[in-house]
Amino acid sequence: MKISKLLLGIVLASLLLFVTACGSDSTSTEETPADEEVDAEEGTEELSATDYEVWVADQGTNEIHIIDGATHEIVETIDFNDVGEKPHMLVFDEEGDYAYVANMGSGTVSVIRAEDRTVLTTLETGEGAHAAIPSPDGERVLVANVPARSLSDISVDKENEEFVVERELDLSAVEALQDEEEFPNQNPICLAFTADSSKAYVTLGGGGLVVVDVETFEVIQSFGKSQVGAHGCGTILSPDGKHMFANSGSTELAEYYVFDTETDELIYTGETGGTDAHGVRITKDGKHLWMVNRVTDDAAIIDVETFEVVDTVDFVGDAPDLVTFSPDGSLFYVTLRGPEPATGTHDMAGETPGVSIIDVESKEKIDLIELTGDPHGIDLRIVQE
Repeated sequence: MKISKLLLGIVLASLLLFVTACGSDSTSTEETPADEEVDAEEGTEELSATDYEVWVADQGTNEIHIIDGATHEIVETIDFNDVGEKPHMLVFDEEGDYAYVANMGSGTVSVIRAEDRTVLTTLETGEGAHAAIPSPDGERVLVANVPARSLSDISVDKENEEFVVERELDLSAVEALQDEEEFPNQNPICLAFTADSSKAYVTLGGGGLVVVDVETFEVIQSFGKSQVGAHGCGTILSPDGKHMFANSGSTELAEYYVFDTETDELIYTGETGGTDAHGVRITKDGKHLWMVNRVTDDAAIIDVETFEVVDTVDFVGDAPDLVTFSPDGSLFYVTLRGPEPATGTHDMAGETPGVSIIDVESKEKIDLIELTGDPHGIDLRIVQE
């Protein structure tokens, strides 16, 4: 009997150890994937973190400043004194490989390879080169030369890094623009392409706007100053490609316009609620257009579907000019003009030259990156995604 009880005890103990061991294995098997999942998520967050740079053209000091998106510190400055005078607007191509800089003081356009900050070439385009805008297909850059009253067409060969001025459109010779009352001058100011790169909408300094057929390089539609006001620089395509926005601004005016890109008809005219409308950008979610007003130092928030102003940013900084959003859409960067503007048609001086940073959610200014000259052009380049 004693032996039987002893054997029974040994069997029960063995069974208990076996069950305990199985339970431990089961628990271990369930916990391990959970731990691995946490690690995987952490790794994914690391890989999806976006590094970016904000590039700013300071036409007052002839410099291009490169700002780190994470620290908001200037990490590099490109001296433009021997490159081009008064770098005015700076725009990246779709991939962020090349920056096109319009040098208003020297009538040239410089091409910078973004990765190593090398100025590849500087091309003569026309007096007062104001805006050099790359097409969505990457095949060309159109340049608005203000006092020259012309558009230059630069062909782009990325593979061989060749950039050549191939054509010029003399707007002063366009028959449709000869009405002096409707077109006081034919100075091109800013422009934007349609989604298929086939057309460009170009604002005119004295008032008005023209639509250019890119293939034929001819004006196919025109609007006089009675329809589109002077000094417009807010041309931007809607996310769906169906509408082109433009604006006009002065010390008395801040209007914006919407065109149907299929018919090239003006379908909407609105007021920002401020004075001197200028820089524009569309939010990351594609729902709203933010448009700054240089005189009143604020911004209108416009619904891209209804075309109506739905909100405002009360203060974006003193003398705001051009703008861009951070890749995640949480921050709004605004260049602020200096006390001695290097270019301009009317009073647009500011006391705090630099880059203002607005928190998009709160719509409040949260920081200022101080500069010393007359900041103007601004664009963003994603370094790693």
